[in-house]
Amino acid sequence: MAKSTTQNIRQIITKRFNGFFVIMLGAFGLLLFFLFKVVFVDGPTLKADASSKYLKERSIEAVRGNIYASDGSLLATSLPKYRLGMDFSVFKTSKMRDVFQKNMRPLAEHLSAFYKDRTADEYYYKLKSGFEQRKPYVLINMRLLDFQERKTVLTFPVFKLHPKNPIKTGVVFDKVNVRYAPFGQTAYRTVGYMKDKVRVGLEGAFDKELAGVPGHGIFEKMDKNMWRPLDGNKEILPQRGLDLHTTLDVDIQDIVELALMKSLDAYKGNYATAIVMETATGEIKAISNLMKNEKSPTGYSEFVNYAIEVSENDPGSVFKLPAMMAMLEESHMPLTATVTTGGKYTVYNKTMTDSHDYGTLTAQGVIEHSSNIGTIKLMQRVFGSKPSKWYDYLRNFHMLDPLDFQIKPVTGKPNFNVPAKWDALTYMWTSVGYSSNTSPLHLLSFYNAIANNGYWVQPIIVKNATKGNEVVIDYTQTQKRDSKPICSKETLDKIRIMLKGVVESGTGNNLKGTPYGIAGKTGTAQRRVNGNYIKGTYYVSFIGYFPVNNPKYTMLVAMDKPLGSSEGTYARQVTAPVFKDISDHIYARDMKIQRKLSGYLPDSLNNASLHHLIHPLDHSILYANLGFPRIEEDGRWLSFQLNKKEVKNYGLSFAPKKVANVVGMNLRDALFVLENQGLKVRAQGLGFVQSQSIPAGFPIQKNALITIQLH
Repeated sequence: MAKSTTQNIRQIITKRFNGFFVIMLGAFGLLLFFLFKVVFVDGPTLKADASSKYLKERSIEAVRGNIYASDGSLLATSLPKYRLGMDFSVFKTSKMRDVFQKNMRPLAEHLSAFYKDRTADEYYYKLKSGFEQRKPYVLINMRLLDFQERKTVLTFPVFKLHPKNPIKTGVVFDKVNVRYAPFGQTAYRTVGYMKDKVRVGLEGAFDKELAGVPGHGIFEKMDKNMWRPLDGNKEILPQRGLDLHTTLDVDIQDIVELALMKSLDAYKGNYATAIVMETATGEIKAISNLMKNEKSPTGYSEFVNYAIEVSENDPGSVFKLPAMMAMLEESHMPLTATVTTGGKYTVYNKTMTDSHDYGTLTAQGVIEHSSNIGTIKLMQRVFGSKPSKWYDYLRNFHMLDPLDFQIKPVTGKPNFNVPAKWDALTYMWTSVGYSSNTSPLHLLSFYNAIANNGYWVQPIIVKNATKGNEVVIDYTQTQKRDSKPICSKETLDKIRIMLKGVVESGTGNNLKGTPYGIAGKTGTAQRRVNGNYIKGTYYVSFIGYFPVNNPKYTMLVAMDKPLGSSEGTYARQVTAPVFKDISDHIYARDMKIQRKLSGYLPDSLNNASLHHLIHPLDHSILYANLGFPRIEEDGRWLSFQLNKKEVKNYGLSFAPKKVANVVGMNLRDALFVLENQGLKVRAQGLGFVQSQSIPAGFPIQKNALITIQLH
């Protein structure tokens, strides 16, 4: 009985063991099946998925091309900046780990003192966490470092242990190309900028040429959005972007901006714009658009390129000149033709007024005194039975179609209805600069044709794009030029007499008396807001050219809503003086258009005492044109001193890591020097620097604010 019981127990144990063995064998088989499936069936897919997350072919950004002024000065360039990271996987040996642990605290203290954003303890625990986890990449700080700051970081504990090969210390510098404008706010909106995906100005218009061709390479994901190129992979190197060579003259640009600032300070306008064009070539030498901005070092900034956009304001009396040119061409009207004006004129229940009752005027007098009534009555006389011919003349004058300027405006086509949509007043009202909208650049190009012996030339701001010394694209080859003048010589001569008369005896007679002579036209238009004209508020402009007998420059100056008494804010008072201020300074610096003096200088000049700091690029002007003593041209600033009849020049050198002495410099040069030293500049006043809040020779503190007073 006992034996039978024992056998039954053994059988039960055996059955259970066999069952357990079968189950284990089945589980092991199932495990083998899934292992086989993962390795051989799903393996390629899983590997590809992992690679897509941690290894990826990424684009390698090309270095963006530079933008140059006409004299070779840099207007925009790309500078390398660096983010600091660490690769803790390099500490493989016990010796290297001991060295890092010993220097971890001092390194954290240096990082805290350098960045000033976290305590030494916070940096210490960040380093310790990365070290203990052997992380292949940890971003230490997001702030971008310049090259000098990068050199400073390499002197920190740990990082300085391998000066010839800092990668062995775990330091990682992620390079980022950052766009930099050496002249700061100069021509800011025209040169343009890149913000997120928005590109404006030249940066936007020539983005394809500047951007170059990106390369490709395999990158490893290190941390969130940080990627690092894998060593040994065959990468396709990027091709650097083309360099743009513009027509902009930095000296003329500086003159224009200072003059606009001064005028905006005086009249508190909404904005002001000015364009200087070289008459024969159509090259834009300066273009400026200023609005008030308290955050700007100068108090003004460029937000909108008003110079090239179709204005919301009517052009005003500067549009009378195309009207007069069309009338002279159509009727061969003599300058002595007369018309009765009076203070008001009502036609079709609409009344047009003049600022004064001029009585009877000649055709020449209509332009010189800018008579609305005289212009409208002459238009009725010439185009009353054929108003659509006025439209045909405007098309011939390039006033109706887009200019295809190299910087594309938001709105490039002037707002001018076709004759089919005209009422009985349209052709008359448009002739005096109302009921239409155009861009300042359209108007300037028309006036430039008058200065250029009647030949219209398309405005241009970029001459060519180069790769090294090779011209890849010559934009002057596609620049449009009329083969025939826009009017007859007879008409052109009459128009030129009228424009000279505006300055000699008309609305712009406060510009007469210059040694070179100015010809031009004032424009004052009531501002229109929501379709209604606001009495006493104006959009004012002056367009003209100089020297009057052999024009080299054509220029437009405009301001929106200057403040003051009604007649004190006409173009005569506001924009005409700005034109003269700019033309005087351009004439003073352009030796080729100055009159040659004969005889002896008066004692008042012979005994003059002058002292001025001169930009390195201006040296050649002194040498070539004035015969001053020459010094070695080594890129230094020049201190020019004239005492009685003796001239002394000597080069200046700025001590490294010391605040420069900018007293005597103009605003452009002072900003250039101080901002290149890493200082934030606040400017007060206009003219030349009289004092600086941080004395010259003081140690430079990065991003310190320095105030300069100009007078």
